[in-house]
Amino acid sequence: MASSTEVSPFQAWLAENPNMLKAIGNRRLWALVLIGGGASTAIFVAWKAKRMSELRALRRHDGRRDDGKAAQKVAVDMVFAKRLAKISKIIIPGPLSPEFFLLVCLTSLLVARTYVSVIIADILGQNAQYLVGKKWNQFARGILRFALITLPASAINSGLKYFKEILVIRFRVRLSEYVHNEYLRGVNFYKACNLGTERIDNADQRVTSDIKKFAGAFADIYTSLFKPLLDVVLFTAKLTQNTGWTGPLIMYSYFVLSGFIKRVIMPSFGKLVAHESTLEGEFRTAHQRIITNSEEIAFYDGAYREKQIINSCLTAIYKHVVYVRYLRSLVLVFDGLLVKYWASIAGYSVLAAPMIFNVKGSAFKDAEGLTRDYIRNSQYLQQLAQAVGQLVLVGNNLTTIAGYTSRVSELLEMVRQLSTVGNKPFQIVEEHKVAPAVAPGKSEEKEALGQAASGADAAALNAWLQQWRVRAEAERAQRIRFRHASKPAHVVGGGKIEEGEEIRFEHVDIVSPEGKLLVRDLTFEVKPSDNVMVTGPNGAGKSSLFRLIGELWPLHNGHLIKPRKEDILFVPQKPYLVLGTLRDQIIYPHSVADMQALNITDDDLDHLLAVVDPARTITTQWRWDEVKDWFVAFSGGQKQRVAMARLFYHKPKYAILDECTSAVSDEVEDKLYETCKKLGITLFTVSHRKALARHHDYILSFDGRGGWSFQKVNLAELNLTNASPANSVTLS
Repeated sequence: MASSTEVSPFQAWLAENPNMLKAIGNRRLWALVLIGGGASTAIFVAWKAKRMSELRALRRHDGRRDDGKAAQKVAVDMVFAKRLAKISKIIIPGPLSPEFFLLVCLTSLLVARTYVSVIIADILGQNAQYLVGKKWNQFARGILRFALITLPASAINSGLKYFKEILVIRFRVRLSEYVHNEYLRGVNFYKACNLGTERIDNADQRVTSDIKKFAGAFADIYTSLFKPLLDVVLFTAKLTQNTGWTGPLIMYSYFVLSGFIKRVIMPSFGKLVAHESTLEGEFRTAHQRIITNSEEIAFYDGAYREKQIINSCLTAIYKHVVYVRYLRSLVLVFDGLLVKYWASIAGYSVLAAPMIFNVKGSAFKDAEGLTRDYIRNSQYLQQLAQAVGQLVLVGNNLTTIAGYTSRVSELLEMVRQLSTVGNKPFQIVEEHKVAPAVAPGKSEEKEALGQAASGADAAALNAWLQQWRVRAEAERAQRIRFRHASKPAHVVGGGKIEEGEEIRFEHVDIVSPEGKLLVRDLTFEVKPSDNVMVTGPNGAGKSSLFRLIGELWPLHNGHLIKPRKEDILFVPQKPYLVLGTLRDQIIYPHSVADMQALNITDDDLDHLLAVVDPARTITTQWRWDEVKDWFVAFSGGQKQRVAMARLFYHKPKYAILDECTSAVSDEVEDKLYETCKKLGITLFTVSHRKALARHHDYILSFDGRGGWSFQKVNLAELNLTNASPANSVTLS
């Protein structure tokens, strides 16, 4: 066997070259430093550039709210502290409240967990000492003590989780009940949904999701602050007793440095979180609009366009969330370096300090004593580092809760104002006095259109309408393709539906989904250019007739010949207004890309609005690219005018008008019907107003008992002329 003093050739070479190992080590060290530093710098520069670009885009998006009010600042500052204090008084109303009791229980458990951590550190240090000294009896007793202390430690950890979750639920209940009391007081809920600038945007999102997220984040902040602060105080004292002042000085110097670096690189997560909540609210609202306006959307065959809108909302959420997660991953890289790895280097310095500076005779202790001190002090140091690390990382949570606090605070401020708004008469603003918002270079053209609409140049507008009709007929195939109409559903049994140029019902029974027979043996025919007026009492089957034509209901029996769905457009009494710009309201369900593919310009839309809105009340208030909540922005008359402009834009062969001109004047109403005639649109009109009969060729009447009649309009018998009537009477 080789002697213990025998050395290998490699060891002999190192003995002859004592500086070689040091040089190699230094080269490797510098290479690692250069590679790590370069990679860290590259990541930081790329992240910083993208962060600044994103923040600039976010400011442009959130700088002004949809109602014109400035968006509130989201940051960890005094405004955030005041908001949080106000909300705290709501969710913890007093020392006798259940929330305060739960908070006391949670605090007691946090203190108990810190105390147990100290005991465990002492036990581990003693066990290491006994193990090194081969004192097996003491070591066995130490193991038993450790096993016993784990029982209350496990119960404390479980209790912390339980009380925290219950506290989150109590916070949510308390805050939600406060909002409910204000929101559902009197007619406040109506004010919140309908009174202009006092409306609460995405109220359902704020009351449900935002409050829930705030409650969870608020409870996390308390546990993330109290326990680390307690640990810092306790373990700093313990560490000072064993290592002197040098140990804490080294660690806290490092913590100050790492905290400064964190301050420099930390993104504005509060603003990003608030923006994410806004996007989630818009996504939910888009789905709710489909539920609320399902029949109108189905009549417009707008499923494809609605899918585009919803998917765009979802894509916006996806891109934003991915970007936030990207930022968080970069922050975690620096967190790992600052809080975990580089902190360990500082920790080794702290553990070595007692032996270097001979604190309490550490330099002369035996192996057992040094082992005990090392294990115990490392446990103290580990707990202290974790506590300070949590305090450093709590900045991430503070910026997150700042976003939720902003959203919830806005909600509380708005619901508190609901009881005081809407209690005074509204101020009258004449539409023609509204300040114009005309795009540069368009003023002369818009003035000319206004003169044409008022009658000064009616001939030119009529000529343009004839050109529009020719263009629409030439582009009909392309227009139909852009409608993305759904294919007819296959119905097992029932009647037969065929495509044709006219509308013909042959022995058709109209049956509701509940099985009620509304109309019996309906038989009539409508050829192109023969306008039909449909009358009858409520529930007689008027709308149900159009549900059959629009293929929303299956045909119960008989035979129905009708044009394809793309050649029919439904205009309801309460028009559907899509999420988007003013332009989108006219071209729905087309998209802007569809409109451009048809070579249709905003000037064409100007002409269409000039027909329905001679006073120019719409285009003088809003630009084509302006985005609003149009259900609120438009008056009743403006909604109906936009719906009719949408009809003229699509120029279908047939149009179904369901009391869609009730909010406009008789003069404008006459002009709308005359325009339909000029564009070659055959009308089905649901109305009880006798005066409208003179714009139609036939009257289809339902009696509400299953009977019906179809007869040609006789103006003499109805005591009507072609002059506009001063008053309207109801058809029986």
